[in-house]
Formats: sequence, structure tokens, C-alpha cells
Amino acid sequence: MYIDVTAGKNTGQNFSMMYRHVSPPREVFCIKYQANGEETPVQVKGWDAQTNSPCAAYACRIEESGDGTALLVYGGSGGIRMKSLDDETEWSLSAFDQWGETHLVYPSDCFIVYTDEI
Repeated sequence: MYIDVTAGKNTGQNFSMMYRHVSPPREVFCIKYQANGEETPVQVKGWDAQTNSPCAAYACRIEESGDGTALLVYGGSGGIRMKSLDDETEWSLSAFDQWGETHLVYPSDCFIVYTDEI
């Protein structure tokens, strides 16, 4: 699996990496994210850099060199975008309480909710 994120309005970083996935990808609804020193549940969407709009975010298990497996959370060409679980506002680059990342790699046993579970 090849992840290629272009720097843009969602995240100012380019990121390219090849991962070996060991499970099929599933669409993600929510994860716990480390913010201000504590883990808090957040909604996750992918971000399309060309259209500057949300798209699906996915997670799959990947091999981590020597550490076993981990969970890769990824989105569109612009990375992923997150907001508080209770935030009902539209996904927007101008929203103060939303932020972007290129991707996330978490321990395999982390808290995650897939869209097919809600």
C-alpha cells in the first residue's frame, strides 16, 4: 500500500511511504487522538487535496519492522482531517476546531470505531 500526501491547505507537509498491509482497509469514523496531554475521541475524514473537500478515511493493519503490527489511518491526497466527536459542524479548512495530519500510525489495540459498526 502506497500513501502519498501532497502538502496543501489541510496539512503543510508532503508524505510518501510504502506500507505492507496485512488486513483489508475499513472506513473509519472515530479514533482517540492525543491532544493537549490527553486522549480524546475525534471524528476522522480523509481530505482530497485537489477539490479541498472531505472524502473517506480508512484504517488497516500494517507490518511494523520488528514490532509486529500497527494500525495505519489514512485518507485522501490531502491526508486526514479531524474534529471533536461531538462537533456537528461541516468539515471545513476554515473551521478553527478542526486540524489535519498526513496519516497516523497507532498500536494495533488502539481505540477505533469503523463506520460499519455504527
